[in-house]
Amino acid sequence: MPFDLIHTQNETATALDFQTVVDNCPAVLTGSKSPDVSDRYGFVSTMGAMQVLADYGFRPVKAIQRPSRKSDLQPFAAHMISFCHDYDLAGATDNRPELIIYNSHDGKSALKLFAGIYRFICSNGIIAGNGFDASMRHSNKTANGFEDLLKSQAKALPGLMERIDSLQNTRLEQEQALDFAYNATKLRWEFESEQNPTTDKPLRGSYATDYTMQSMLNPLRRDDFGRDAWTVFNVAQEKLIRGGPKVISHTVRNADHGRGTIRKTRGISSLPEIVRINRKLWDLAAPQSDQKELMAAE
Repeated sequence: MPFDLIHTQNETATALDFQTVVDNCPAVLTGSKSPDVSDRYGFVSTMGAMQVLADYGFRPVKAIQRPSRKSDLQPFAAHMISFCHDYDLAGATDNRPELIIYNSHDGKSALKLFAGIYRFICSNGIIAGNGFDASMRHSNKTANGFEDLLKSQAKALPGLMERIDSLQNTRLEQEQALDFAYNATKLRWEFESEQNPTTDKPLRGSYATDYTMQSMLNPLRRDDFGRDAWTVFNVAQEKLIRGGPKVISHTVRNADHGRGTIRKTRGISSLPEIVRINRKLWDLAAPQSDQKELMAAE
């Protein structure tokens, strides 16, 4: 059974005190690399990165770490912390820009800094895709310079907010919305109708249906009814990350009747997968506003 991610966030989305962060995201305090990695691996301290962010007015607002089955691996596990600037903590009421650190000390990932958005209406965090990320490799030659990384990403935040404004002002026709829903669905599940099972190799696993795809467009709250690209993006993102859509599950147990079993999907418990789907979905949505800007320029 998969471990659930530890999510730490105030109900009002305000800044977290340092003790709350480390109580729920212990890898923050780690002062050395995992003994399993090579000597070429350069340790990049999450604590040090947080101190630089604090110097520039960024406060932690959310911390996530996935528990490890082995307690001795816990200090080196992947973790992700969202930061908001003091200015935006006081004034944002709809969409708030954030910077997001993703790091681990086990040799499995570089330290990454993403630009992101916190959406108050659904308490949902979004990680932007291409053009809004930077990373530092864990090597002895590149384990310094986080401040330069931070400066470059902070400069990207106004552009991120402009992109959101463009998405909010881009209306999708029904065909465009369905096309987006189809591509969004495939970020997590393949379609059962697109498989070609043979008698000696029956289907196994979970597969999407047309109903799964349609659910990507069905909002969970009244404020999410709309066909602007930003709303459609957010509805799909919440369904993909938090789960809920129904899929067809094919297992050895139900193989005798060959039809599979309909089941409701769970939320994603893998930090790398949360980052991957967020960024891929952002890249799917971005061309919608690009197309509008191109049409306006003609």
